[in-house]
Amino acid sequence: MLRNSGVEFGCQYCRNDFNRFFGHLHQIGSNDVRRMILLRCPRCGALYENTPAGEDETRRRTEDEARSLYPESF
Repeated sequence: MLRNSGVEFGCQYCRNDFNRFFGHLHQIGSNDVRRMILLRCPRCGALYENTPAGEDETRRRTEDEARSLYPESF
């Protein structure tokens, strides 16, 4: 299932919706004000932002973007 076809995923593992939405990527940060979480793929290290429930459109984040949005995680 490729709901987020516009996202440039790092690898097949993190491309899989099941892996992203059901805790197989590492949650390394959260932003309560924005109601978002930061995820890192354990296989390729790619960073993604999503809602805690997982049903939001996944956004790929660069290291600099993630550091700016989640400074406590770095």
